[in-house]
Amino acid sequence: MHSRHIVFIPENREMPDVFTDVVNEISPELGLKPRIMPWSGSLDDGIRAVESYLDREEIRKVVLVAAGSGAGVALKIAAQQPQRVEKLILDSPLVLLDKKQLKQAKSALKVIPGFLFRKQSKKDVLSQLDKAQEEPTPAFGQAHTPTLIIQGGAAKNAQGTALAEQLPQVTSHLIDGAGHLTYRTHGSETGWALNNFLKS
Repeated sequence: MHSRHIVFIPENREMPDVFTDVVNEISPELGLKPRIMPWSGSLDDGIRAVESYLDREEIRKVVLVAAGSGAGVALKIAAQQPQRVEKLILDSPLVLLDKKQLKQAKSALKVIPGFLFRKQSKKDVLSQLDKAQEEPTPAFGQAHTPTLIIQGGAAKNAQGTALAEQLPQVTSHLIDGAGHLTYRTHGSETGWALNNFLKS
């Protein structure tokens, strides 16, 4: 049975309206009540923002949909509260699994054309990776929640691929022609992948 709540966690400092196309694609038969939780600051700030909302609304079961660096927020909550998070959907996850992967990810991102980053600049993404180097590595691979990883064919990233190898229950979906953060340019396709995963 599917949960009645689905919470979207955008990229750090991203406005909530970025998920509008995907939210509009949610199948009514799933009976899900969507909520978008913008956040800013550190990973811990994002976790506190989402957990505060879940606690305040007394939500016991939830599907988390997260994008970019928001994937780290969702993965940490799922690892810490496996009984609460029913499923995870991660769009273009930017999470650090270890320092070596961070270095590889930064090298890979440098060769991706800047226009594929859309509203967030390539410089901002690289800056976030620099900041991540200074922080301890979170144990993202500890989440055992069924997870869908969505990536754009034009900007498939090393973190998403490495994460798919570490998590125990992963389904991967590639959207041809989409760049980093598929929902920005391919909201219908991202919504289709979300619906398909939640119906399974």
